[in-house]
Amino acid sequence: MTTTARPRRGRVSGAVAAVGLVVAGAAALVVLLVALGALVPGLGSLSGYATLVVPASGPTLVVVGLVAVLLAVALRRRLRRAGTVVAVGAGVATAALVVVVVLVVAAVLGAGGAVNPVTAVAPGTGFAAPDGDPVYGTGPDGAPLHAAVWNPRGATGPAPVLVYVHGGGWVGGSELGSADDLRAFADHGRLVVSVGYTLSSPGRPTWDVAGPEVACALTKVAALAPGLGGDPTRIVLAGDSAGGQLAVSVAYHAASGTQTSSCGGVVPVPRGVLVQYPAVDLVDGYEHGYDPGHPGSSAAYLLRWYLGGTPQQVPDRYRALSGVPAITPHAPPTLVLGPTRDELVPPGGVARFVATARAAGVDATLVRVPYANHAYDTLGTGSLGNQASLSIREHWLTEHGW
Repeated sequence: MTTTARPRRGRVSGAVAAVGLVVAGAAALVVLLVALGALVPGLGSLSGYATLVVPASGPTLVVVGLVAVLLAVALRRRLRRAGTVVAVGAGVATAALVVVVVLVVAAVLGAGGAVNPVTAVAPGTGFAAPDGDPVYGTGPDGAPLHAAVWNPRGATGPAPVLVYVHGGGWVGGSELGSADDLRAFADHGRLVVSVGYTLSSPGRPTWDVAGPEVACALTKVAALAPGLGGDPTRIVLAGDSAGGQLAVSVAYHAASGTQTSSCGGVVPVPRGVLVQYPAVDLVDGYEHGYDPGHPGSSAAYLLRWYLGGTPQQVPDRYRALSGVPAITPHAPPTLVLGPTRDELVPPGGVARFVATARAAGVDATLVRVPYANHAYDTLGTGSLGNQASLSIREHWLTEHGW
């Protein structure tokens, strides 16, 4: 009498083990490519995407890499040689990415920021609706200009005021952008006002419109702040990217008494300027900036829309709205957050602006965020990049009593 041997229960078949190793290997390859693109500049699109992925999902990918290692080790019992190769490869890739993430966290801590690793592994999304969205003026075409307001929470007296100018390449975005961050600033006891402005379009540059509109909003906020619980003597002007250019230009020209307002009056000088990846060297941006999310798409077309021409055609406009020509010793204290691998706003121009401001006597600080690209903080609330940006800015504001 013969009997048929049955496979032992719990034993993984060769086919299942092979599929598991393919999954682990694919995950390890993704982790490796991200780490390689971050650690080795100049790898084209790989480097560009890696420096977007690390701030958005770096800690998440570290966990993915660790899971790949554990899975490969477990499957070595069935496919020993292949399992060993995948386990070692996944381990090397994960270790490389850990180095990148640790260096980012170290830079954040060194700048006074903080990172919650659990939140960074599982960032979220959301929209913190403003408490109000009033109209503060009208554009040249009669369109209303809105200013979103987040009321201060926990303030025991007149609250510091943060006026924020949104980015979007002067052609997009709105006062409702970065809502979660602005709500967070308000939750720390500030009156936060985000201002819209007239956007550029083909054939309608707004280089002579957007700045005066931001100045008008600043004037209106200073007048209305007491009624909203804010302190008009403690206004900080903030902005990102194109909004950073506008914030620097308006604040610095207000400090020298040369900033005009679309609604008239004297433009108040902010107590501080808080900007991220600001387009403060417009010629450098025209010649060297491009969008990492759309390879081959340069920043030049945005600047042509905004300024109405090339640096050769309208050089006076490029000079008038760049950061360095606006510097005077009277400019407000300024914090600039600059990702080291920014491809849209070249880091060199940002560094030259800060160095020139410091040489002129301005209290200007540049915080470099490593392995990060343009808009590194916008790809997930609570992501590594978002926590870095928010916590460093919060530290600077608190340190100055704003």
